[in-house]
Amino acid sequence: MAVAVFTALVVASLVAAAVLGTMYYRANTEEKARDSALAAAQLYVQKMFAWNEKTISDNINFMMAHMTGTAKEQYERYVIGERIAELVKEQKSVAKVTEQGAGVVTNTSDTATVLLFINQSASSATSSEIQTNPSRIQYTMERRDGTWLINDSQLIDDQTLMDVVAERDGQPVPSEGLIPAPVPSTAESQAPGSTPTPEPVPTG
Repeated sequence: MAVAVFTALVVASLVAAAVLGTMYYRANTEEKARDSALAAAQLYVQKMFAWNEKTISDNINFMMAHMTGTAKEQYERYVIGERIAELVKEQKSVAKVTEQGAGVVTNTSDTATVLLFINQSASSATSSEIQTNPSRIQYTMERRDGTWLINDSQLIDDQTLMDVVAERDGQPVPSEGLIPAPVPSTAESQAPGSTPTPEPVPTG
């Protein structure tokens, strides 16, 4: 009887150790993923929103290699399709980004949602005015072969937050309300009444 009890205790201890080991490994893996996802997002927001006539094409190519799914489709449509690189070079536009804060909202070992607070200042040779746009950017990312890819990018404003709440409450939400803004544009390139679009830029 004593032997059976001892055996049971040993087995229980081994099982507990295995469970705790698995939990520790998972937590450690997710913590490392959180750190790497944040670092990747901080790099991507600079590549996407900060540029000049010399870096725009390289930035676009870089972002195209680090996007997938919906984010990549929209980036191609708004940045490449609208020939943003050519516009930036023609106007000698310059955009700079100052990060105000960033953090991981949620993550697993191979997925992450990161929120970044930035100020983007933009100027061009055609205007002496410097536009400063404070923005909240949310990246949803997935990791493939060790590399984080953006699969969704959103410009989070008050309306977006209202849409999220409405969606949570079961109310219909216009799809365009959650479409990420493409590229920062100068005042001259925006039509009256149009929505400012602060964002990325690599292509050539």
